Amino acid sequence: MPIAPPVLTEEEFQALQDVLNARSNGTRAKRRETSLPIGAAHCAGCGGRMYFATRKAYDYGDYVCRASARGTTCPAPAAMRASRLAEYTVSRCPEAFAVDGEVTRERLLSDAVRVTVAKGRSGGGPERPAGPDTSR
Repeated sequence: MPIAPPVLTEEEFQALQDVLNARSNGTRAKRRETSLPIGAAHCAGCGGRMYFATRKAYDYGDYVCRASARGTTCPAPAAMRASRLAEYTVSRCPEAFAVDGEVTRERLLSDAVRVTVAKGRSGGGPERPAGPDTSR
């Protein structure tokens, strides 16, 4: 049962929508595609899920430990560039899990794949890990 009578008829509403759509210049930013490791990336420091964080001034995003958002403290919060983590995940999954075919986010989640990212060392020397910590 309606709370009050409608302000517009269905025809008036549709006519208004048509006018608004015609005025739209289509400049709304497109949504980014869902990043591959969402739901599979975990922090080695606290074991919690890592989340995708966009960078306003840049075209890329990072995966970061969000322990503070869960109300806890991580002893070694990890972060990693999203593109590097996705490349690493795609390259390692067929080898690590003996799977054939395309690596998709749905497949990672259905197979309960867990990619653990450890806090890296600062600097770009040879001892810096090239990907997530695979020793765990």
